[in-house]
Amino acid sequence: MKVSREEMVSTLKENSFDVLVIGGGITGACTARDAALRGFKTACVDKNDWAFGTSSRSSKLIHGGLRYLEMYDFHLVFEAQRERRQLLLNAPHLVWPQAFTFPIYKGDKNGVFMITMGLWLYDILALFRNVKNHRMYLKEKALQIEDSLDETRLKATGVFYDCSTDDARLTLAHVLSAIEAGACCANYVEVVAFHKKKGKICGARLKDNLSGEEFDIEAKVVLNSSGAWGDAVCRIDEPDVPPKLQLTKGAHIVVPRERARTRNALPIISPTDERMMFVVPRGAFTLIGTTDTYYHEDLDNPYATKEDVEYILEAANHALPKANLETSDIISTYAGLRPLVMMEGGEDVAASKVSREHRIYEGHSGLLTISGGKLTTGRSMAQEIVDMAAFRLLKEFGIRANTPCRTKNNPVFGAPSIDTEARIRALSNKFKLPDDILETLFKQGTQAFEILKMIEEDPSLGERLGPGVPHIRAQAKFAVESEMAQTLDDFMVRRTEIFYITPDQGLPIAQEVADLMGDALGWDESEKIRQVEKYRETVALSRKYAE
Repeated sequence: MKVSREEMVSTLKENSFDVLVIGGGITGACTARDAALRGFKTACVDKNDWAFGTSSRSSKLIHGGLRYLEMYDFHLVFEAQRERRQLLLNAPHLVWPQAFTFPIYKGDKNGVFMITMGLWLYDILALFRNVKNHRMYLKEKALQIEDSLDETRLKATGVFYDCSTDDARLTLAHVLSAIEAGACCANYVEVVAFHKKKGKICGARLKDNLSGEEFDIEAKVVLNSSGAWGDAVCRIDEPDVPPKLQLTKGAHIVVPRERARTRNALPIISPTDERMMFVVPRGAFTLIGTTDTYYHEDLDNPYATKEDVEYILEAANHALPKANLETSDIISTYAGLRPLVMMEGGEDVAASKVSREHRIYEGHSGLLTISGGKLTTGRSMAQEIVDMAAFRLLKEFGIRANTPCRTKNNPVFGAPSIDTEARIRALSNKFKLPDDILETLFKQGTQAFEILKMIEEDPSLGERLGPGVPHIRAQAKFAVESEMAQTLDDFMVRRTEIFYITPDQGLPIAQEVADLMGDALGWDESEKIRQVEKYRETVALSRKYAE
């Protein structure tokens, strides 16, 4: 499916809409898809790229929230477990089973009995429909599974299952699904003002952040799904409105797999404040995080500080005493913001104790704002806010949905069939694509066939972008033509994981990628240079902890 941002912007200018969704993270993408599938004329905009914020800076997990059991958040755990199962079915190329080993040590607050009961409850709340039910192992067997654990303190382990994901591509898949369903979706389009009639929102003033042009659109219902920017959007509507969010920052580090070697993902406990984090193996590298601290700074540029990195390394080395991780082992760092609902007590409540539940607020003008939630529950959150929008459209405008919510059992755009991987592998044989390239093609689902067709027409597009980089030239061109990539950062950080996983974070290939993208987007030489410099700044931000 060819997707042109320019055509999307033109469509925005020429039409009025039933629903305008503000925000292109997982919640906004799911909301736009849900509304479009119900037959509503839907628009979705984001001032940055799709998944620019929290939805590309998570721990890359689709999980039921085991640690929320300790907070008695049973409803959230049940919802998350249900949605995890649906994502496994609806996006199997982007969500895959991930085993976790939960170590139990001498002197732990929760012993073998309590952890066993907790894992049984976790399975029960999943209605025993997880990938597998948990298993418990005593010390000897536990060390056979994870020989990197602290054997001097280890008593037993539990092994349970959640899922890993490519969060940015999962969000993009929902955006493309919304477009396939008829929604008009444009990245780099910002809401700068609202239009009102008799005090009620009836449209918005939009700004194309790439061209600088401003234009107006009409919309009967406006849904604010802008995550960490939720309060900022509410202030456009009502300048004096009280804040609805408590933002917390989650920082992560990425290291080579051999430097933090675990068989399964591993919950780890910080010796500083007893907060749970995770060591998550992902192919040739390992992701470790996350922190949870209140945040009041630049929403567009959060980063992992020296203190964040030291906190994570301390916890990782405490859990994996044989690793002896140092800052020199770090490939990359990143940080995202959690848009958590404001709690009574404010910041007197520990950041890690703030609820991950979501809430929907209605402003005096009719603006509907959804806050809180998590990557896993984006679909169910979207269903709830679109239900409210549908009720208003029927009551106030006589516009009836063509159908109830259709997203629960509906595969996302590009979702593979049972033989898709085998067909991709067979078709790629004549191009002699190595396994690491094939793995990234599998993540693109049925769209991989379009990429292979591009290589057939131009064999040079099958060349690897650089040594050790698991992507080919065709994927950069495809990202522009079919995935709405508009900047070098879009491709290096969100359409791929080059920024995170290559030892040099892709800097040596930045110019070549800018040339490929620029030829498709019409960049002149000065713009290509500017794009490379902007990407250097993004990489520098991820290395700021070392200053």
